[in-house]
Amino acid sequence: MIELDIKTIYYDMEHPILNNISFVVGEGEIVALTGASGIGKSTILKMIAGLHTGYKGEIATPKNMRIAFLSQSKCLLPWKTVYQNIVLLRKVETGLVDKRYASQLIENLGLSGYEKKYPLFLSGGQYQRAALGQAFYYLPDIILMDEPFTALDMKRKREVQDIFMKLQKQYNITTLFVTHNKEEAEYMGSRIINLDGKIEREEMTR
Repeated sequence: MIELDIKTIYYDMEHPILNNISFVVGEGEIVALTGASGIGKSTILKMIAGLHTGYKGEIATPKNMRIAFLSQSKCLLPWKTVYQNIVLLRKVETGLVDKRYASQLIENLGLSGYEKKYPLFLSGGQYQRAALGQAFYYLPDIILMDEPFTALDMKRKREVQDIFMKLQKQYNITTLFVTHNKEEAEYMGSRIINLDGKIEREEMTR
């Protein structure tokens, strides 16, 4: 669960970018964060992840929560294979690799046969699935996603979105994602939070 009650978000004290933002993302919920470009959506994700400290207010997550952050930029190491990238974060943290879980995840992502491929030789959809694999293998309690599907065409985008939602439901991972795409917000989100001041609480059907 994520609880956010922010009075001001800023890059410097004289130029606040957002004021009075409060919302809760429940355990296992998928919530879409929308709003105009530059309004501060990505900054909110960075705040929750601990990457931006320019704010006044409170951000609360349960203790010892594991957070995975997927940005729209390239996140896989080009000199490591798909398999090595997927197991990387958890291996760095624990020194261990659960080969059975990794193989199951790779199969669920439709990447069987690509384990030894390097990111340079993947299609856009395959790359995004491998990035999702890295996040899910980390076994996070919370996933934060910043426009992770923008580089994909509509067909591949929907395929990767469906894979994500299936795995998110399977592992009951609390998810907050930024998008400019209304259709994507409605398709994936159980709720939409619009930073123009309006918070929508309509349940979406999939």
